Amino acid sequence: MAKITNGKLASEVSLAGGLGFLQTGYLSYEEFEKELKTAHELLQPHIKPTNGNLPIGIGFMTFALDSQLSLPFSRSVLHLSLSYKPIAIWFSFGDFEKYVIIVRSLSPNTKIFAQVQTIEQAIYAYNNEADVIVVQGNESGGHGLMNNSSTSTLIPETIDQLNQIYSSRGINDEKLKRPIVLAAGGISDGRGLASILMLGGDGVVMGTRFVVSKESSSHQNAKQCIIDTNDGGKNTVRTQLFDKLQEKNVWDSQWDGRAIKNKTVEEWEKLADEEDGINERKRIYKEATLEKDYSRAVIYAGTGIGLIHNELSVKEIVESTVKLALETVERVYHSIV
Repeated sequence: MAKITNGKLASEVSLAGGLGFLQTGYLSYEEFEKELKTAHELLQPHIKPTNGNLPIGIGFMTFALDSQLSLPFSRSVLHLSLSYKPIAIWFSFGDFEKYVIIVRSLSPNTKIFAQVQTIEQAIYAYNNEADVIVVQGNESGGHGLMNNSSTSTLIPETIDQLNQIYSSRGINDEKLKRPIVLAAGGISDGRGLASILMLGGDGVVMGTRFVVSKESSSHQNAKQCIIDTNDGGKNTVRTQLFDKLQEKNVWDSQWDGRAIKNKTVEEWEKLADEEDGINERKRIYKEATLEKDYSRAVIYAGTGIGLIHNELSVKEIVESTVKLALETVERVYHSIV
């Protein structure tokens, strides 16, 4: 979650029993280093001397990492990350294959997470030694593939396909491990976690719920807007609009983002010609962003937005999610036995 997660949020998620991720996103080397140091200070007492792993993960937009290849390796954000030996490195939006050997050589105990949006991508990630595959459905907030399946259908199909590969050659291939599959997209509470476990998944990734946490870097106005929005299928929209209105659009045409519908979206939908007055619309949007005017500025959020009713601490979110998941599973179990 670019511009949302920070060293404290990621650390608190891990301390609460989840696995927090620190974003690299649009941060400079210096800004990222500061957040990484913050996380290290908070988690220092919890680093096990047996492996020295920093108990958070670090997430990369792979296409942004590709743009750093010309930099000296000593100034690489990936190199800096691996020097702290994080428990996980997350790759999304691009081909991560060339980075596997770097991670394995510099931090052997670090697990590789690969975010995928299609069955083909999931198989590719599995064949390229991803330890964990995060399957992102189209309900997900923020950026994702413009055309892909819902989380509830993509998860079981992915699991079936990967298990078939594992069963056919897993016994004879020491490098090939049983696929670990997490779900991302529209999951905001323990009922979502329970549903994914029942579909055969190993766990979930939650984004929007943690935007509305006390430790989040999100502006208070944006948090309140999420709390006030319901019916996520109706009041969020997948769009490339907010990328087009940036001074520099770094996103390829295959990606869009799910965000809360606002005046910017509504006005855009009424235009016959998208290029009509584009410079003026960029000016208005930039001004709204600077002023934190979320009637126009983007708030990326998933379809589970209507399940978020208050701002909680990270610890409260993790504990309430697990509690509700257990209650849901127990209720279903007792209803069928």
